[in-house]
Amino acid sequence: MYGEDCMIDIEMHRKPTDLIRSEDWNKLVDELIELRKYVEQMTRSVTLTNLESPSGQSYSLTGNVPDEYDYGTHVMGLITKQYFLELGKTGEICIFGIHDFADMIYYWSGAAHGDKIGLKIFFMYNDNEVVSSKDLFVHEWSKLRPKGDQNPYIEYFPSPTNRIMYRYGIQNPKPDKMIRFIIFNDLSNDCGLRIGNTIVYVTKIRQLPKTPEDI
Repeated sequence: MYGEDCMIDIEMHRKPTDLIRSEDWNKLVDELIELRKYVEQMTRSVTLTNLESPSGQSYSLTGNVPDEYDYGTHVMGLITKQYFLELGKTGEICIFGIHDFADMIYYWSGAAHGDKIGLKIFFMYNDNEVVSSKDLFVHEWSKLRPKGDQNPYIEYFPSPTNRIMYRYGIQNPKPDKMIRFIIFNDLSNDCGLRIGNTIVYVTKIRQLPKTPEDI
């Protein structure tokens, strides 16, 4: 079997002086075009768990947390910790390192006193440029809410106490740049916003850089 395959490959090769029919050439070009389209559409998905932030404070999902942040379980899916600011405070919740290209990023969130605009996300790239998202809607955690048309969630995790953690997706504004950090900011002083310590990102398969400067 292997010998036959090798013989076919050898017979398909042409010598420098051999002629090739136009239909064979056109078929080869068409196949190469389709192959290139296929490769350019390939993606990979990366899941980052147990993330730690150099700023902000992480808390367990239950025990020693205020009622507004108690899920009644120590683990929800891949989420083991949550980051949040105390009610009445605004600003940076946490910052997670990615150090990779990404076209789409998925994060977990929810809010006591939610169903309102309460989150802004910043992308810091390897060249230190920072780009912000629009102000983002966050759903109420105490009861499953309709997805709606403002920052609709993709899926959700219910806890044993029926508290909800929603998974959202956000597009990277500059997918051709490598992301160094993604930063989550709380905009509302009366919204008990939290961020789970797991993110997932999807990126197109890219060619290896020719030089370190191309990264």
